[in-house]
Amino acid sequence: MNATISAVKRRACVACTAAKAKCTPQAADMCQRCARLGKPCTYLDLPQTRRKHRHHATPSRLDVLENKVDQLMSRLAALTQQNGQISPDISHPPTNDLSSSHTPDPDPTDIAAMLDAAKDPSHGVDPPTRSGLEGHPSIVDRGLLSEAEAERLVTTFQLDFMPKFPFVLLTRGETAARLKDRQPFLFLCIVAATMGSTHPLRKIVTEEVMKHVTLRVVERSERNLELHQGLLVHSTWYSYPAERCHPRLSLLTQFCVSIMYDLGLHRKPSLRLDEQRALLGTYWLSVGFSGTLGRPITMKHDGRMDECIASLASTEHLSDRWIAPFIHLQSFLATMDEAYAAIHASGGRVLVQVTRGSLQREFDRVKDRVEKDLTNCPLSTANALRTEIKYAELRLEELSLREDLWMTEPASTVRTSMLMGMIHRSKELIHMVRNLPASEIAQITITTSARICAAVGYMPTAVLTLLNLITSPTASTIETQVPAIDTTEYPHLVIDLATALETRVEGLSAAEKEMDIVGSLCSKMRLLARCYPHQIRAIVPSQEARQDTSMMEVAMPPSMYGDLGDMFSVDDIQWDALLSNFTMFN
Repeated sequence: MNATISAVKRRACVACTAAKAKCTPQAADMCQRCARLGKPCTYLDLPQTRRKHRHHATPSRLDVLENKVDQLMSRLAALTQQNGQISPDISHPPTNDLSSSHTPDPDPTDIAAMLDAAKDPSHGVDPPTRSGLEGHPSIVDRGLLSEAEAERLVTTFQLDFMPKFPFVLLTRGETAARLKDRQPFLFLCIVAATMGSTHPLRKIVTEEVMKHVTLRVVERSERNLELHQGLLVHSTWYSYPAERCHPRLSLLTQFCVSIMYDLGLHRKPSLRLDEQRALLGTYWLSVGFSGTLGRPITMKHDGRMDECIASLASTEHLSDRWIAPFIHLQSFLATMDEAYAAIHASGGRVLVQVTRGSLQREFDRVKDRVEKDLTNCPLSTANALRTEIKYAELRLEELSLREDLWMTEPASTVRTSMLMGMIHRSKELIHMVRNLPASEIAQITITTSARICAAVGYMPTAVLTLLNLITSPTASTIETQVPAIDTTEYPHLVIDLATALETRVEGLSAAEKEMDIVGSLCSKMRLLARCYPHQIRAIVPSQEARQDTSMMEVAMPPSMYGDLGDMFSVDDIQWDALLSNFTMFN
């Protein structure tokens, strides 16, 4: 019996198989379960049936795949022995074998390509690094700009513009002739930055720059360092055309950041000096632009940047020493923006004091570090850095303008002190820019233009906020806390500033000035100066003001648009919307 049972242990009956039950043999043709249930017990010789079926049937897909793997491994071994010398295998002509008809042998060249592709998980081919406009004649070759003028503009960039933006360095003795041949896009962007707002070729050169950007960056996705450096220069001194919310400037700045990441400057194990400057310049530009328009910051200050700063501090180029203070100040402003964005209204005065105190301590450390570098900088570089310092001091008082933080204590001593500080810092920044030499005003960057906007917008906002607090019936004691406010100073100050800045656009028509960022800024500044006294009268309409309101009727210099009163009523101007163009506060 035991011998019989062992002979049938290798299979289960039909009934147990269908029920997925354990089948224990009891006799040669009966299992224990079927005997217990009184069911017929039938065994099939399945192994024999399967062997017979497999012998006559078409090879399974698994067999085909196993064969292909064996073939591929053999070919790969042969390729390895050939030291990479790969040639198509034509020794095996096509056959009528079923497996080969469904799965043809891959070309050995395809295998090599697949092996190379496996090293990089990205999809598609690499973007081009060579210019799509290579061989295209430059503006000098086409006779639009003389060789002498081109040399003058490149020299001007080296002597006067680089000190304000030391992130793109031309080698000593670089000439326009060599630059336009080896780095044509960078040459074009340098010409656009240095030629000035009134140059007759400005529109043509700007269109040429955008032709490169459209074809090379957008259409061909081209990526190389020269393209990146050119975009940095063009964005830093962008002035034309002026557009509402600066969509083109925003796009160019985003391209700078995108190309920087695509080139791997943020993660390459080692960077050349020009790559280190480009990385830090992208950070400086993107963070400054982000803070100006309230866009998200796309780059963070990290250890890689600190390594680059330390590396550049020991080069033979003096301009590399000026990079550190620019980055340290910009990094602090980024920290301030993040801190302000995280403040909730529920925190109130206490949270403002804690945040303000923490930021002030950090700023003091940064300022001490930067001021040590000022003595070794050219005057124009020092002026640019001092403007940044004054702007940071102004921004430290910004929380005083957020009404939601002062709902319970609108006339807090802390707040009124911050508002007075904002007025004072704004005035100092305006004086600083107004007193710059005309040559430096022609070289101010887009970031400095943004700092000017902030000062021009914050000062009247703080003055009007204080006047509203003083005249409020719930703030009877505030006048003893606040020094006298000179409500007549602002129009004169802003008109003087506009006059100084308009040296950049002198000779242009009113319509042409509106197409220039600085020209458009000056027209709005003059409009602010004209409307400001009317805003003061709306708050303090009688002689109870701290100063005689008749003094607010300031003698306005003639506007570049003529008498605005003949064109429209001041009452029709939306003051809040006009002011928000400068401060982003509505």
